[in-house]
Amino acid sequence: MGQEKKKKDISMWTTIVVVIAVVYILSLLLPSGSYQRSENGMAIPGTYEVVEKVFLSPLDVIMKVGDQAYNTFGKLFVTLMIMGGLMGVTNSTGVLDKALANMIRKFRNMALLIIPVYVFMTGVLGAMGSMISTVVLFVPLGLSIAKQLRADRAFAVGLVICGSFTAFMSSPINMLTCVLGQTIAGIPEYSGAGLRTVVTVINLCIVSGFLMVWVKRCQKDPSVYERNFGSEEIGDGMDNIQEYSPLTIKEIVILIVFFGTFIFFAVGGVALDLSMLPLASIVLPIVIAIGFLGGYDLDGTMNQFVKGTAGMVGVMLFMIFACYMNVILNNSGILDTIVYYLSMPLSYLSGSLAAIGMFIANAIINVFINSGSGQTTVMMPIMAPLADVLGVSRQMAVLALQYGDGFTNLLAPTSVNLMACLAAAKIDLREWYKLCVPCYALLAIVLMASIFIGTAIGY
Repeated sequence: MGQEKKKKDISMWTTIVVVIAVVYILSLLLPSGSYQRSENGMAIPGTYEVVEKVFLSPLDVIMKVGDQAYNTFGKLFVTLMIMGGLMGVTNSTGVLDKALANMIRKFRNMALLIIPVYVFMTGVLGAMGSMISTVVLFVPLGLSIAKQLRADRAFAVGLVICGSFTAFMSSPINMLTCVLGQTIAGIPEYSGAGLRTVVTVINLCIVSGFLMVWVKRCQKDPSVYERNFGSEEIGDGMDNIQEYSPLTIKEIVILIVFFGTFIFFAVGGVALDLSMLPLASIVLPIVIAIGFLGGYDLDGTMNQFVKGTAGMVGVMLFMIFACYMNVILNNSGILDTIVYYLSMPLSYLSGSLAAIGMFIANAIINVFINSGSGQTTVMMPIMAPLADVLGVSRQMAVLALQYGDGFTNLLAPTSVNLMACLAAAKIDLREWYKLCVPCYALLAIVLMASIFIGTAIGY
């Protein structure tokens, strides 16, 4: 054949299967081991020992995946269905596209201000530990904004995920890593907030600026929109966006209810002490109300609801696949072994380099332990006394662990939240890395500089 075959992108399904296979092979090669645990489940430093090797057969893994998925994601699956229905019904009314187009047309060159506003708003939520496990729910909204800005699907994921996860990484009020780590290390809770706050603001500014530059680059190449969203209304910037058309009273009400629902869902858990399922239960009748406002009867509303939930089925299936990794790591006895061997080289470092080493080690460990609180519970009892030996303050040890836990959340193919967002946006890791790697390279410079500065001033 004369024509050269087009290179096929590696799909998310291929990626997750390869990662599962690698983790399973590691479970056969690495020794099983464990730390002794205190009554509250914390690993006791210096107690790691090799135990009898546990070999999991493929059947052992397969039989446990259902329970793992149900226990880990059961509540989230219900929420995904309802929030997917919310997007389906709202999108079908055309109100969201019309409002975004109006805003971008009205502000024209100022339309990019949507980006820093969104990044900082989600950053505040991420700093509180909210909007992390549920960030995938906002991907359809990100896709709508990306389409109106004539950007690509990678930008859509970056817009909805980078703000919350970047702030989570250095937050002074993050209960899951910062405050928990300080409690375990025996230092005052919420202490050291100054440096963390400065780093968080700087990083959110970098993310905002990077995404704005990314959109500008996309707008200069009309083929980007065509490849990502189809061939309709391809243009060279803002000129082909539909003409400004005032919203009707009903459309304004739909928008208020729609965005109010997202705000309620993002902050309701913290403000009202509600868990995910009660929040989702409240959203369900709201979706029906939006359908009625949009002119549908009950049957029409539920038809659009079903179409919206269909887009979430692939995401949920992907999360089930990710549970294979959790089953292997938790039941083969290699998780503590990985933690032990990654922490060993730190004992040979001192000062700032030791703190940098802690950051890097925890970034690697986060590939295997995706839970921030889980990693803190396992690692902080080890990091705290290790910091004492190396002459690094415990505050710096907590900061390095917090940085490391957050840094690879948006890079590791084992990150369930990241991979679910990519699956929802229908892009692969290669496309995502084109955006994320240079952005996070800039953030890495800020993180390491703050570690050097913090060590120098006795942080």
